[in-house]
Amino acid sequence: MKSPLFTILFFLSVGLAFGQNPRVLSLEEAISLGQSNNLELKNQVLQIQLAQRERDKVDSRRSPVVSANGELRSNLVLPTTIIPAGAFGGPATGEDQKLRFGTTFNITGALNVSYSLIDPTLRTDQLLADGQRSLQEATLEKQKVNYRLTIAEAWYDVFLKQEQLKLAEEKFKRAESLLQISQNRFNAGALLASEVQRSQLEVDNNRAARDQAQNSLDLSRQNLAYQVGLPLDTPLQVGDIPPPTAELPNPANAGQRWELKEEQQRLAINLLDQQRIKEQYRPNLSAIANGSVQHLSNNFAVWEKWFPAVYVGLQTSFTLFDGNLRNKNLEVLKLQNQVSKQNLERIQQDINYEMASTQTALKNAQVQMQSAQQNLATARKILELEKERYAGGNLLFSELLNTEFSLREAENNSLSAWYNYLVAKIRWEKAQGK
Repeated sequence: MKSPLFTILFFLSVGLAFGQNPRVLSLEEAISLGQSNNLELKNQVLQIQLAQRERDKVDSRRSPVVSANGELRSNLVLPTTIIPAGAFGGPATGEDQKLRFGTTFNITGALNVSYSLIDPTLRTDQLLADGQRSLQEATLEKQKVNYRLTIAEAWYDVFLKQEQLKLAEEKFKRAESLLQISQNRFNAGALLASEVQRSQLEVDNNRAARDQAQNSLDLSRQNLAYQVGLPLDTPLQVGDIPPPTAELPNPANAGQRWELKEEQQRLAINLLDQQRIKEQYRPNLSAIANGSVQHLSNNFAVWEKWFPAVYVGLQTSFTLFDGNLRNKNLEVLKLQNQVSKQNLERIQQDINYEMASTQTALKNAQVQMQSAQQNLATARKILELEKERYAGGNLLFSELLNTEFSLREAENNSLSAWYNYLVAKIRWEKAQGK
């Protein structure tokens, strides 16, 4: 049996859960929150940091390289050296001499230093690293723009569902008002019982529509919470927005969209790759130095018998023949270059089409919204007049119901036109590079 304390705590927790105030998000707050919580954007930031680390690795090639090594060897059996008979002017008829050179213990320590004087690919590798970082930065900005549109559409969808719920509530109240009028007329003997039942059915239908609108709003809020990175059970509410004006926004110069910058950067990287292939076949030159000490003894007397050695010099290397690999690599990069150029042209065409189509869609949405608002105002006036006629017994309930249906359709059309205008506007702004 559950204790009274458990029961009290349970109902208290439920009451707190349902009684918490919803979090009101403006459009810009939702976009900022969503972009800061988006894991894909966070990963892209890490990609930029990785690109910078690659640049740092290239810069480190300008520093000298210092290495050290050591060896401790115990010769259990010394190697044998054969000196042929007749060597050093002796008689050639004698036997070869077998000699063993060396000591039992051999300790060696060395310090090596090298510094690149001529690195034919260094500057190009630096430019490539910078290009990769710029490419990742352009990708990040492109993703931000795309997520801005996604979050804005989710935010506007919540706004639409909130307004639809308000309309459903107003329709329910109007149905209750008509039911009261019908009951008054029935009590006065001026209306049939079937008409009252039809009025009651209208109330029930509007109650169900209101509940459905609430469920749709809950789903829309969950989607917005998901897009901005909040728990799905977070109670969200979007702020009101001013009604749209009759003025269309002025067309803007899209400039360079991030998609274009991204592909242009890939094209630049391709050209640098071609340059690097040519440079890596040029000779390199490094300054080298070595200092070493060696201990030789048969009794491991490490406090004596150390012999130093030091040398300095220059070192170079270059490829003489590679089986025509250089030209094959260049051919591959040139083909990739053609692909990048065609992609760049395609992206420009897509952007031009997007700018034109979103501009047309925005104009159409503006016209539809203005027409829907005018129709809504007319439908509201007609309903008020018809309600007065119905209350005075000069109009059938079925005729009044038709007028109510016309108002509902006008309300839905007006709200949908408003929503379509808002979505068309943010898509137009994206096409303009905003």
